[in-house]
Amino acid sequence: MVAELKRIMVATDGSKAAEHAVRYAARLAKRRGTELVILHIVSYKRVGYWAFIDGHFKKELILAASKIVDAAEALVKEYEVACSRVIREAEKLPHLAIVDVLEERKDIWVLVLGDKGQDFEDRQTLGSTTHGVLHELSRRQIPVPLLVVPYVEGVELTV
Repeated sequence: MVAELKRIMVATDGSKAAEHAVRYAARLAKRRGTELVILHIVSYKRVGYWAFIDGHFKKELILAASKIVDAAEALVKEYEVACSRVIREAEKLPHLAIVDVLEERKDIWVLVLGDKGQDFEDRQTLGSTTHGVLHELSRRQIPVPLLVVPYVEGVELTV
């Protein structure tokens, strides 16, 4: 079965919900015996003017992105799952860049996201990136399922 060979991708922004999604994706990858791809988007669209005028600011964003992915890899280690990392710089909103990566890669079986990110941890609905990815996957008709992991303090979902 071809789907068995494909990888699981999890996008992280370093939020609690994203950490929860990384753990869930690692358990799913272990169960399926497949590699986990950890994705982080460095979006200059959100920082706008400051990224344009200050190359140092861009370097700081890349350094922060590397630390976020390092932390995600540390979470995955306990599950003994092979993983790789992708840090993508983009001049667009994160949800568009995430879907661009999925459109480019043909080796992704499912995308795992937390239900909300850093900007919306107190909201009760989907975060803007998760909502945007769902909409954009449908609009572009990309055949990659989206698995949204709800963040509930102190609860680890089973696979």
